[in-house]
Amino acid sequence: MGFSVKGDYFETCNCDVSCSCIWLGPATNDVCDVLLAWHVREGQKDGVDLSGLNAVMAVHTSKQMTDGNWKVALYLDDHATPEQSEALGAVFSGGAGGHLAALGPLIGEIAGVTPAAISFDREGGSLKATVGDVLSMEAEELVGMDGSNAPVITNPLLGVVPQPVTQAKAGATSYHGHWDAEFSGTNGFVTDFAYEG
Repeated sequence: MGFSVKGDYFETCNCDVSCSCIWLGPATNDVCDVLLAWHVREGQKDGVDLSGLNAVMAVHTSKQMTDGNWKVALYLDDHATPEQSEALGAVFSGGAGGHLAALGPLIGEIAGVTPAAISFDREGGSLKATVGDVLSMEAEELVGMDGSNAPVITNPLLGVVPQPVTQAKAGATSYHGHWDAEFSGTNGFVTDFAYEG
């Protein structure tokens, strides 16, 4: 049957606005810390309903994101049944194929795949996600020169989602899990995601 999921997505990273990594340029700091959050509004894998569930990924890598040395920690919604958790993990790790599978060669180490209490809130262009007391992230869409719409990036060279993303600015962001990262006022991207495989 495969899978089909769609919903809300945002990411924050410690690169200055806007992130040069999506153009295959070096990160603007010595390392790149990026946090990715998904809320599945609707979808399934092999008939297993994933609607309403969340997943969050933390990535730590060198200044050049394409070096193939991503250190990754994946957190899966602890509201999921064991069957849902397995399906959710397969989709958002790239193990089930699809767009995320193409990022597999960039991963050098999987630090962990962990069930966790995940919250995900979206109000218009403002998004916030937490993973227990380990991770907190937030982003706010920027407004473009027309004063009403967010700036849109439609065709980057590297991205976790194939859909166009709107430019955002990270709010207070912290991760204290398999490594430590804290930043604010840096890069963010927001979009509605859709994956199939």
